[in-house]
Amino acid sequence: MPQNFVIRFVSVLAFVLVLAALVIHFLFSGETTVVLWIFTFPIILAVPILISVFLAKDQELGVSVHQ
Repeated sequence: MPQNFVIRFVSVLAFVLVLAALVIHFLFSGETTVVLWIFTFPIILAVPILISVFLAKDQELGVSVHQ
């Protein structure tokens, strides 16, 4: 995988993970914390994947484009 794509993915993943952790920690009680982590985990992974794919260029991914 190209370095720019990986750096973008990891930085967005870290941002979303920290944001989710802060929201769950400060806005919800201790009883619902585990359930919220289980329900938000797919969203935490989906957001960085989608953002990285949408922002990726063909040259970054090594895709040859025939014109």
